Amino acid sequence: MKVLPAAFTIWSLALPSTGSALRRDTAHSSIEARAGWNSLGCYTDNVSGRALPYGAATLGGDAAMTNEVCQNACQSAGYSIAGTEYAGECWCGNTVSSGNGPAPGGQGQCNMACKGNAAEMCGGPNRLTVYQSSSGGTNPPTSGTGKRGLPYNNNNPSKNSVYANLFKGYSKISWAYDWGYPSWDLDAFFEFVPMLWGKPSGDAPDWTAAVQRPGTRHILGFNEPDLTYSASSNMLPAVAAAGYATYMQPFHDRAQIGMPNVLWNNDLGSSSGGAYNSRVWTQYFLGNCTACHFDFAAIHYYQDCEPAGRPEGDGAAWFMGNVTDAHDTLRLPVWVTEFQCYGTEAQQIRFLERVMPWMDDQSWVARYAYFGTFPDFLVSHDGTALSALGTAYATT
Repeated sequence: MKVLPAAFTIWSLALPSTGSALRRDTAHSSIEARAGWNSLGCYTDNVSGRALPYGAATLGGDAAMTNEVCQNACQSAGYSIAGTEYAGECWCGNTVSSGNGPAPGGQGQCNMACKGNAAEMCGGPNRLTVYQSSSGGTNPPTSGTGKRGLPYNNNNPSKNSVYANLFKGYSKISWAYDWGYPSWDLDAFFEFVPMLWGKPSGDAPDWTAAVQRPGTRHILGFNEPDLTYSASSNMLPAVAAAGYATYMQPFHDRAQIGMPNVLWNNDLGSSSGGAYNSRVWTQYFLGNCTACHFDFAAIHYYQDCEPAGRPEGDGAAWFMGNVTDAHDTLRLPVWVTEFQCYGTEAQQIRFLERVMPWMDDQSWVARYAYFGTFPDFLVSHDGTALSALGTAYATT
């Protein structure tokens, strides 16, 4: 499945640092600081040159923002300075940059009540309420180490990977893919995994170049060749097997190769091969690809969060059963390259809170990626931060 045109997160804006000295505004109350954090007062900020260049989204979103919430978020990501702005924004860093410093008008310019607690002030327009940790910061992670990934595309005003890059800094997210092989400037924090979405009609030099690019360690194959809708690659098993032999297998000694990405819970419906399901399609594919080498299985899953007529939470159990069945059937490590439960944001968060710890605990679940890295999914409606769902995905 692919989107058609239609937490806590840290993202770097890659702005220059001027290393401005910090000065504490002793007139500002410290009652809004968590233990170990001290008020520095009201500081200037500018969208073209951020004082604290790493933006933070927290569970509950900007509506729950307080200075303490921001301090917790910044500290958990390894930063020693936290600043709130415009009542609901949180920014982090280890130094104040871009020529910013104490506001010339003093604390009175930070005059917007925090959205999460009207008794606190959370900055103002181009003004930050700033706190610093007395224990200092740690070095933020330079790359993710967890199993979680990001399915994304460049369908945004910047025509790049801006939505995926919002997740930079979350150690539980380590990789990303975009149903193709231009990475659209994906941040080096993530491993980019190229995908050969469908079978080329001839030579594929760009695909070869993508696989041979330094840093490519895994490659994904055809996207839902077992299905017949417009956004699937829709192939007979024998055709898909021939495509793998030509375009995937030559790289078996260079990168780990995934099986075709099939909708594993399509166990009752038909497939592109005819009146048999996606699991049977996969068996026919393997029967036609006996000389093929595979390092991992790649499956998709889409279903209601709370299936009608089933006990509460049964959607999570159903998902875990499908993933287990894929491993038991194919006897390979499993990548769940797309999965989503259909429901409210709260239902999806509850679903993730059950299934992600389980997948993290299964040694044979190698990686997984929740759908998808787009506004109103894992990203906020305006595309500037993580949604509550995205924050849960990045932090649970």
